[in-house]
Amino acid sequence: MTCNKAKSFVLNNHSEKLKRIEGGLKDHPFPPQLVIETTSRCNMMCIHCSHKEMRRPRADMEESVFRRIVDEVAQEMPECEIWPTFYGEALLLGDTIWRWLDYAAAVGCRNIVLNSNGILLGRMIDQVLASPLKRFIVSLDGFQTETFKKIRVGGSRDKIFHAVEELLRQREARGQKFPVIQCQFSLMKENEGEVQEFTDYWRARGAEVKIRRMLSWSSTGSIVVPDLSNDVPIRIACPWGNNAAAIHQNGDLVACAVDYEGRFVAGNVKEHSIEAIWHGRHKIALRDLHRRHEWDKIPEICQGCPDWQVVGAQYIGEEGESEGSRPFWHGKSSPVINLIH
Repeated sequence: MTCNKAKSFVLNNHSEKLKRIEGGLKDHPFPPQLVIETTSRCNMMCIHCSHKEMRRPRADMEESVFRRIVDEVAQEMPECEIWPTFYGEALLLGDTIWRWLDYAAAVGCRNIVLNSNGILLGRMIDQVLASPLKRFIVSLDGFQTETFKKIRVGGSRDKIFHAVEELLRQREARGQKFPVIQCQFSLMKENEGEVQEFTDYWRARGAEVKIRRMLSWSSTGSIVVPDLSNDVPIRIACPWGNNAAAIHQNGDLVACAVDYEGRFVAGNVKEHSIEAIWHGRHKIALRDLHRRHEWDKIPEICQGCPDWQVVGAQYIGEEGESEGSRPFWHGKSSPVINLIH
């Protein structure tokens, strides 16, 4: 096969995959995933994150706002995947985050997921294991010390690894099924040679491994993903915007889970219900336009964002372990997009 024919085959194959993914998208009556920014503060400066240049306030969500959100979720869609973190580190809230999660579970929310950078995990192992979490995801992104240090600026590889290992040991000793512990690896040029080593290490210790591609975070900051651009033969309705609502700490419901700066605000949950915003401006000015392929009318943040191409992740774990620990779309036609081109 000639070079041009090989390239054409790859592009056509990728286009067909994108079409299948879009064909599996549907207009949800309530967002099946809900990202809640309990705090926009963070204690790291990772190279693949724009938090260090974020202009909006670094602050915590008001408890009344969090309660308003989860009360509605419990009433409208108890199985909605609640992610009580967005562009911050939720463990900075200390005891507050665990009290909030207990409240969410008490009112009827049944699918709560938390991700963390792990810096404060060592002092909160008991709280993680006593929580109502279905999944606890620790973002690690590197295996060797120098790789970890380069990517996860401000973190301590040995301290965090030790805390995750202790969490896994205690979970096994207690015979708990949940929360499932997932070690996340965001693939980038700095760590691409460590995928197998990372996977083998954490699988041997009882963790699931989640591998995903690096995001550009809408390409509105300094983060650049070399092989991502909108110069592709086909574009599809964005699975991020279609499947998830994201709420900033001030109550703004924004474009999606990569709209870290809030460049598109569909409404504020202090003033309107999630359902009203989801069926209102978010649907009319964003989701409907995507689904109709009216690319010249979609929000400006969407027009330049290539992250619709890297929605999804690869999960490595035993089938028995995975029960109840996958996103709602896992195993369906929507949306798992190429991890590695």
